[in-house]
Amino acid sequence: MTRAGAVAFVFLFAISQAALGASVQWMHADAGSKSVSFDITEGAQGEGSGLNFNGYAQGHMTITVPQGWKVTMHVVNQDSLPHSLEVAPAQSAPPIDSVPPAFPRAETIDLKQGMPTGKRDTVTFNADKAGRYWIMCAVPGHAQGGMWDWLVVSDSVKAPNVDIASQH
Repeated sequence: MTRAGAVAFVFLFAISQAALGASVQWMHADAGSKSVSFDITEGAQGEGSGLNFNGYAQGHMTITVPQGWKVTMHVVNQDSLPHSLEVAPAQSAPPIDSVPPAFPRAETIDLKQGMPTGKRDTVTFNADKAGRYWIMCAVPGHAQGGMWDWLVVSDSVKAPNVDIASQH
Protein backbone atom coordinates (compact mmCIF):
# COMPACT_ATOMS: atom_id res chain seq x y z
CA MET A 1 0.00 0.00 0.00
CA THR A 2 1.29 3.43 -0.87
CA ARG A 3 1.74 6.12 1.76
CA ALA A 4 -1.19 8.09 0.28
CA GLY A 5 -3.32 4.92 0.34
CA ALA A 6 -2.37 4.22 3.94
CA VAL A 7 -3.19 7.80 4.96
CA ALA A 8 -6.56 7.57 3.17
CA PHE A 9 -7.30 4.25 4.87
CA VAL A 10 -6.45 5.62 8.33
CA PHE A 11 -8.54 8.73 7.67
CA LEU A 12 -11.59 6.74 6.49
CA PHE A 13 -11.21 4.29 9.38
CA ALA A 14 -11.08 7.17 11.88
CA ILE A 15 -14.19 8.76 10.37
CA SER A 16 -16.10 5.47 10.46
CA GLN A 17 -15.07 4.86 14.06
CA ALA A 18 -16.10 8.39 15.06
CA ALA A 19 -19.51 7.87 13.45
CA LEU A 20 -19.94 4.55 15.26
CA GLY A 21 -18.23 5.61 18.47
CA ALA A 22 -21.43 6.65 20.21
CA SER A 23 -23.16 3.36 19.43
CA VAL A 24 -20.15 1.32 20.46
CA GLN A 25 -20.03 3.10 23.80
CA TRP A 26 -23.67 2.56 24.77
CA MET A 27 -24.56 -0.72 23.03
CA HIS A 28 -23.44 -4.04 24.53
CA ALA A 29 -24.37 -7.20 22.61
CA ASP A 30 -23.87 -10.87 23.49
CA ALA A 31 -24.59 -13.12 20.50
CA GLY A 32 -24.19 -16.25 22.61
CA SER A 33 -27.10 -15.35 24.88
CA LYS A 34 -28.96 -13.44 22.14
CA SER A 35 -29.16 -10.35 24.31
CA VAL A 36 -28.32 -6.71 23.88
CA SER A 37 -28.32 -3.78 26.28
CA PHE A 38 -28.37 -0.08 25.60
CA ASP A 39 -27.48 2.79 27.91
CA ILE A 40 -30.11 5.41 27.10
CA THR A 41 -29.76 9.00 28.31
CA GLU A 42 -32.85 11.15 28.16
CA GLY A 43 -32.16 14.82 27.63
CA ALA A 44 -28.57 14.35 26.48
CA GLN A 45 -26.65 17.12 24.80
CA GLY A 46 -27.72 17.16 21.15
CA GLU A 47 -30.95 17.56 19.25
CA GLY A 48 -34.33 18.67 20.49
CA SER A 49 -33.32 20.99 23.32
CA GLY A 50 -33.42 18.06 25.76
CA LEU A 51 -36.29 16.20 24.07
CA ASN A 52 -34.03 13.35 22.90
CA PHE A 53 -32.57 9.91 23.55
CA ASN A 54 -28.74 9.85 23.56
CA GLY A 55 -28.80 13.20 21.80
CA TYR A 56 -31.04 12.08 18.91
CA ALA A 57 -34.64 13.00 18.17
CA GLN A 58 -37.27 12.99 15.42
CA GLY A 59 -36.31 9.53 14.18
CA HIS A 60 -32.64 10.30 13.53
CA MET A 61 -31.55 7.22 15.50
CA THR A 62 -32.56 3.69 14.52
CA ILE A 63 -31.73 0.76 16.78
CA THR A 64 -32.08 -2.59 15.01
CA VAL A 65 -32.18 -5.88 16.91
CA PRO A 66 -32.64 -9.45 15.70
CA GLN A 67 -36.08 -10.92 16.31
CA GLY A 68 -36.14 -13.09 19.42
CA TRP A 69 -33.35 -11.28 21.24
CA LYS A 70 -33.68 -10.02 24.80
CA VAL A 71 -33.42 -6.23 24.88
CA THR A 72 -32.45 -4.26 27.98
CA MET A 73 -32.44 -0.48 28.13
CA HIS A 74 -30.75 1.19 31.12
CA VAL A 75 -32.48 4.58 31.12
CA VAL A 76 -31.43 7.72 32.99
CA ASN A 77 -32.95 11.18 32.77
CA GLN A 78 -30.31 13.92 32.66
CA ASP A 79 -32.69 16.69 31.62
CA SER A 80 -34.33 19.27 33.87
CA LEU A 81 -37.71 18.13 32.50
CA PRO A 82 -39.23 14.76 33.47
CA HIS A 83 -39.07 12.09 30.74
CA SER A 84 -40.06 8.47 30.19
CA LEU A 85 -39.31 5.81 27.59
CA GLU A 86 -41.80 3.54 25.89
CA VAL A 87 -41.42 1.18 22.95
CA ALA A 88 -44.70 1.63 21.08
CA PRO A 89 -46.16 0.49 17.77
CA ALA A 90 -45.38 3.03 15.05
CA GLN A 91 -48.37 5.03 13.87
CA SER A 92 -48.81 7.82 11.34
CA ALA A 93 -47.88 10.49 13.91
CA PRO A 94 -46.51 10.49 17.46
CA PRO A 95 -49.27 10.22 20.07
CA ILE A 96 -49.93 12.97 22.60
CA ASP A 97 -49.01 10.65 25.50
CA SER A 98 -48.67 6.96 26.38
CA VAL A 99 -50.18 4.12 24.37
CA PRO A 100 -50.06 0.39 25.11
CA PRO A 101 -46.43 -0.76 24.75
CA ALA A 102 -45.43 -2.93 21.80
CA PHE A 103 -43.93 -5.56 24.13
CA PRO A 104 -44.70 -6.42 27.75
CA ARG A 105 -42.50 -4.35 30.12
CA ALA A 106 -41.24 -2.11 27.29
CA GLU A 107 -41.75 1.06 29.33
CA THR A 108 -40.16 2.94 32.19
CA ILE A 109 -41.78 3.79 35.49
CA ASP A 110 -43.82 6.97 35.82
CA LEU A 111 -44.68 6.73 32.15
CA LYS A 112 -47.00 9.74 31.86
CA GLN A 113 -45.49 11.83 34.68
CA GLY A 114 -41.92 11.10 33.62
CA MET A 115 -38.88 10.39 35.73
CA PRO A 116 -37.28 13.41 37.42
CA THR A 117 -33.71 14.52 36.81
CA GLY A 118 -31.22 11.80 37.83
CA LYS A 119 -33.85 9.04 38.09
CA ARG A 120 -32.98 5.66 36.55
CA ASP A 121 -35.00 2.67 35.41
CA THR A 122 -34.31 -0.51 33.46
CA VAL A 123 -36.59 -1.76 30.71
CA THR A 124 -36.24 -5.41 29.65
CA PHE A 125 -38.32 -7.20 27.04
CA ASN A 126 -38.16 -9.95 24.45
CA ALA A 127 -38.20 -8.53 20.92
CA ASP A 128 -40.38 -11.35 19.63
CA LYS A 129 -42.38 -9.47 16.96
CA ALA A 130 -40.66 -8.24 13.81
CA GLY A 131 -41.57 -4.70 12.86
CA ARG A 132 -40.84 -1.01 13.17
CA TYR A 133 -41.53 0.64 16.54
CA TRP A 134 -41.11 3.99 18.20
CA ILE A 135 -38.82 4.61 21.12
CA MET A 136 -40.73 7.56 22.53
CA CYS A 137 -41.26 9.70 25.58
CA ALA A 138 -44.84 9.26 26.85
CA VAL A 139 -44.93 12.48 28.89
CA PRO A 140 -47.79 14.40 27.21
CA GLY A 141 -46.51 16.42 24.28
CA HIS A 142 -42.89 15.19 24.34
CA ALA A 143 -43.17 12.67 21.47
CA GLN A 144 -45.08 15.26 19.45
CA GLY A 145 -42.23 17.66 20.24
CA GLY A 146 -39.77 15.25 18.59
CA MET A 147 -38.73 12.96 21.46
CA TRP A 148 -38.92 9.75 19.46
CA ASP A 149 -36.56 7.47 17.55
CA TRP A 150 -36.87 4.04 15.94
CA LEU A 151 -36.53 0.45 17.09
CA VAL A 152 -36.56 -2.12 14.30
CA VAL A 153 -36.98 -5.79 15.19
CA SER A 154 -35.75 -7.74 12.18
CA ASP A 155 -36.03 -11.40 11.28
CA SER A 156 -33.12 -11.02 8.83
CA VAL A 157 -30.28 -9.36 10.78
CA LYS A 158 -27.86 -11.46 12.80
CA ALA A 159 -26.54 -8.76 15.15
CA PRO A 160 -27.90 -5.54 16.66
CA ASN A 161 -26.78 -2.22 15.25
CA VAL A 162 -27.39 1.50 15.56
CA ASP A 163 -27.80 3.79 12.58
CA ILE A 164 -27.64 7.55 12.92
CA ALA A 165 -29.31 9.54 10.12
CA SER A 166 -28.24 12.98 9.07
CA GLN A 167 -29.67 15.64 11.34
CA HIS A 168 -29.74 18.28 8.59
